[in-house]
Amino acid sequence: MERNESFAAAELKEMHVRLAWAQLEVYADDIENVQVIASGDEHTVSELRINVEDGLLLIEQPQYGISLDITHGHWMELCVRVPKTWDHPLRLNTISGLLRAKGLGSETIAIETIAGDLKASQLTAGELALKTTSGTLHGKQLITEKLTIRTVSGNVQLQDVSAKTYRITSVSGDITMEPGTGFEQMDIRTVSGDFAILTELDALHVTVRTVSGKKILDGVRQTDDETAPSVRFMGISGDLKITGKRTA
Repeated sequence: MERNESFAAAELKEMHVRLAWAQLEVYADDIENVQVIASGDEHTVSELRINVEDGLLLIEQPQYGISLDITHGHWMELCVRVPKTWDHPLRLNTISGLLRAKGLGSETIAIETIAGDLKASQLTAGELALKTTSGTLHGKQLITEKLTIRTVSGNVQLQDVSAKTYRITSVSGDITMEPGTGFEQMDIRTVSGDFAILTELDALHVTVRTVSGKKILDGVRQTDDETAPSVRFMGISGDLKITGKRTA
């Protein structure tokens, strides 16, 4: 069964999507209205709630936050297309479904999954938050003033990321990233997860507080200049490794 609904973008101020186990894809396209396309078994698709109230477009599975019982349904894929001019807040959540977001722009974008994998690319936002519990997180071509990354046990890979400030939290998940050269401060907190940074910068102001974790700098000079880009690392047993990109 397929369900296709369209909404005038000019009448919307915000969008929230909250799914349980369904797969979600949200991306910007050359269109004028917001389009919601749900494909799946008849019971699941017909029960999907799609409502607009006071400018908020809410798309929600009845099971969200209550139960993961899928005995009455088999599968569902939800695709949401927004105009490339969309600049309103976006909040995307799944419990166990795969979540993809591409080409979106907004003052605020918050994307979160518990057990599903999260793939985010070509996102531009004033504030961008990507969160996962056990699912893996892949981010590419992200531009923001403030980037928040949170994971419990899921691994995180970030490539071609540009932000002024970073706030990154992990329990046991490993994180690798390639930040841009224009950042001011990066705050990292981890328990046992390792953290690896690949940078084009020659020098960083690095402070580390850890119990048994290691600090490794390769091709990057540590400086006491407090005006330099700052990396503050706090952990228990996780390692911090910062590697400088070598140019030919």
